[in-house]
Amino acid sequence: MTRKEREIADRLAAAIAEDLGLAEGEHPDRRATFVDLGLDSASVVAVAGAAEEHLGVEVPTEWLFDHPSIDALARHLASLKPAAEGERA
Repeated sequence: MTRKEREIADRLAAAIAEDLGLAEGEHPDRRATFVDLGLDSASVVAVAGAAEEHLGVEVPTEWLFDHPSIDALARHLASLKPAAEGERA
């Protein structure tokens, strides 16, 4: 993974750990699918929102199904360019 991919994966993992109520220092498996991690529809929306906030790009919830693990989604998100100021709806 590139540095950017690792940074995004770290943010995604932190958002998922918080959403799942994992103990401090406990981390989700970055290669496990979001379903295997126990994410439900509300969790998927929360993770997509956290990614949007961090990256400044729209992250449709469908992407979490198209790229179904932390590492896979991080690789995809790292390939995107941030939206220019004022472009986001």
